[in-house]
Amino acid sequence: MKPNTPTNGFSLLEILAVLCIMSAIFSFAAPSFGSLIARSQVDSKADTTFDLFQLARSVAIDRGRYITICPSTNGTKCESTWQNGIMAFVDNDHNRKISLDEEILAFQPSTSYATLHSNQPYFTYSPLGTLKGRMGSVIACPNNSQSTSSIRLLISQMGRVRAQSTPFDPTAPCKSNFTY
Repeated sequence: MKPNTPTNGFSLLEILAVLCIMSAIFSFAAPSFGSLIARSQVDSKADTTFDLFQLARSVAIDRGRYITICPSTNGTKCESTWQNGIMAFVDNDHNRKISLDEEILAFQPSTSYATLHSNQPYFTYSPLGTLKGRMGSVIACPNNSQSTSSIRLLISQMGRVRAQSTPFDPTAPCKSNFTY
């Protein structure tokens, strides 16, 4: 090898400089990426809940039946805590309890990344697609402090559902960010 021939490769100093720059970039990007994932998970919870309400309303209209949406842990009976999951079922006798002849339309189990809260114990759609009872809200809240917002689903008296987002306030509980 000739003494004045240039060599291909990197010096130790160049490699260390690149590693320092890359670690600085990753240290700034990692928290933002975590927040993006948390926001996506809350969006997913709100979207699947929105879809469950849309399904219940369309089945009520198509079949001419009453459809009830209520909190449920296992998808077999209504309970009182929305955080444990929700289900929709055909409520032929209008008692908000599943009988042997009533069909379960959908069940959404609880998740570790987001919870639901509501100001109503249940929602029942009439055969016309309107709510039987009062209108209300269901709120998808993050289970961690990385998320930047929560999503409220507003269910009108006419049975329509719309989503509303609010900035996350780490000093207040999720559901207190909304007025029903």
